[in-house]
Amino acid sequence: MTSTAVVDYESPALLWEGETATEHPWIAWVVFVFAYSAALAWASYCIYSGGSPDISWAWFKFRVACHH
Repeated sequence: MTSTAVVDYESPALLWEGETATEHPWIAWVVFVFAYSAALAWASYCIYSGGSPDISWAWFKFRVACHH
């Protein structure tokens, strides 16, 4: 015996009282750009201090390693 369920999916949205919920995909890009610029800033500091940076990117994170 099998059963199927129908689910109405709505993507996450921001909602303030008195307003209808709206999607803001630019928030993800702002977080991405901030994280990437922080990784580049740390890599620049690593080069400035005499090291060699190694930046790797996984699905939801940047990893910056500084080798002296």
